[in-house]
Amino acid sequence: MENFLSDRVKWLESIIHEKCPYVDLSQGPNCENLKTVLNGESTPVVAQVEPGASNPEQSESRAAPSHEIGLVSLGGSQDPRYIGPSSGYFLARVMLTKGSSPGISGSRDMAFPTDLIETVQSAASLPAREIADQICDAFFESLHATYPVLHRPTFDRVLDKMYTLQYDDPAACFQVYMVMALGTLVVSQRLKAILPCERYGLSALRYFDRINVENSLQGLQCLLLLLIFTLHNPHVRVNIWHLNYQAIAAAVDLGLQRDVTTQAGISLLEQEMRTRIFWVVFMMDRIIATTMGRPIGLRDEACDLRLPRMLDDMDIMTAGSPHSHSSAFKPIAYSIHLFRLAKLNSEIKYVANSVVRQTPVYAYPAVIDIYEWQASMLEQINQWEEHIPTGDGTPATQHLETACRIQGHTLRMVLLRPSPAIPKPTREALEKCHASARESLKLLNKLYVGSALIHSWLTFHAVVLSTLSILYCVKMVPDLRQQTDVAELMSDLSISSSILSATGEHWSGARRCRDTLDELGRSTIKDLLAQDGPAPAREPSRRRGRATVQRQAAAAAASTTPISLSDVDLSTDAINGVFTPMIEPSAFFDDFLGNDSFANCFPDESATNIDEIVRNMFQDDTTATAFG
Repeated sequence: MENFLSDRVKWLESIIHEKCPYVDLSQGPNCENLKTVLNGESTPVVAQVEPGASNPEQSESRAAPSHEIGLVSLGGSQDPRYIGPSSGYFLARVMLTKGSSPGISGSRDMAFPTDLIETVQSAASLPAREIADQICDAFFESLHATYPVLHRPTFDRVLDKMYTLQYDDPAACFQVYMVMALGTLVVSQRLKAILPCERYGLSALRYFDRINVENSLQGLQCLLLLLIFTLHNPHVRVNIWHLNYQAIAAAVDLGLQRDVTTQAGISLLEQEMRTRIFWVVFMMDRIIATTMGRPIGLRDEACDLRLPRMLDDMDIMTAGSPHSHSSAFKPIAYSIHLFRLAKLNSEIKYVANSVVRQTPVYAYPAVIDIYEWQASMLEQINQWEEHIPTGDGTPATQHLETACRIQGHTLRMVLLRPSPAIPKPTREALEKCHASARESLKLLNKLYVGSALIHSWLTFHAVVLSTLSILYCVKMVPDLRQQTDVAELMSDLSISSSILSATGEHWSGARRCRDTLDELGRSTIKDLLAQDGPAPAREPSRRRGRATVQRQAAAAAASTTPISLSDVDLSTDAINGVFTPMIEPSAFFDDFLGNDSFANCFPDESATNIDEIVRNMFQDDTTATAFG
């Protein structure tokens, strides 16, 4: 057997030498490490760091489960990386019980050499002009409405030059090819077709080292396009965390955080582009910091938080003319509305997720009543959601409206789930968190069913954290657990499983997350069925549909063979069976949360290593590099 493997390796190495002579095979693991990996003895480690505290209050705060420090090992050759509280890492730790499932956890595959990945696709040239226009339209109608970093008329002029002249401006060429890469990515996911988005990305990267990234607005646009592409493509091995801070540094260096207007001698176009690009940097910083549970890089009080004017790209060119405001609908309205949500995100990060709970004297006044503050923030998010712009009814604007609502529900979950400031949320807060998590999954499924879901690392994270929030709230709130309809829960978990299966075509970690969540879902359903007790011998007809679902779910939970939730009958007749849950006396909610560890609330038989979920989100072959 060893001789066979040795011959096989030599054969594969000969192919690599022939096809990719510049790949250094000597940089791989040594023999001892290779034996360890092949024998399955190496598994990623999550270290729980408990630094000593100098005073009791700080020590007590750090002891709270919602304040645990997560150091996740993302690769055998890398030091552990910090994943903080706002990322939802706490929910993963809570759901982790004493046992772990051997069928789910395991060592990850060895990282594929970067050079070899990049040589799978070669750089692509521009397509026919008609096709290029369609690809660019796909980008500007979807991703650009969320991240308005370019000016469409200016971009179109550059595109014309690239088709009519020998145009070789590196920044302009990078932007054109990167827009082609992002637009192709959108089209390929909508059509379920294989299109050369990576090849266009490689074409763009040929120009990157010639761009003045540090101190030019055009260079910062290129940096942000690369950041957006990295978030949406699993094959780009660029560190997003570092890229984010490079964008912040460039924005501050250019003074984008200050309100420089036409009175300073710049054009209206430059004024508006400076403002838009600043807000994209500001918003991306909040999104990445919240998702990874890390500190905000660009603080609000250091910036003039002026919003862009309600002017579309063409309006900027004709501002002041009689027809400059003739358009009834403006896509920039969605961008501005998301910028407003980023300001709310900032406050939640500052107040709810600050590591040090003792407010320093030089900071803003401390929040006296944290629950009153939470209620106020929730009301602001609700008002923000009520004022989401109404589009013109086209699929593009419907997609933007749905995407806005998903982001609103995601931020609502960040506010309502356990945090360092509120380690024990009220029952009402968790019930609202549960409702937002369910609604988020429904909206994601709406996009998925309509082939409008653009898979990215952020949507991957949203699906996993919504699912975890649902299961956590059901576990932790007695009344909610009693009122939960098993069929509805199974439907939610089926949605999650379906989307993660599709996401797994792009991020391999999504499939491992799906398997872990499926197992956890079966365990939760089994617990719910156990609390209802045995069904009576003869059930009333109005309860028969629910009983059918219960029997099928119980069989699924008892089975030792992993099955998909979609295998269970979720037909209309089965789901629509009327059922009134039996209300049983339960302990007060505060007493229920008053255990030494939230993990004690979960029985050993429902043990599932949810750490594997978080690890898979940050630890894929490419995301381990991308997320630092």
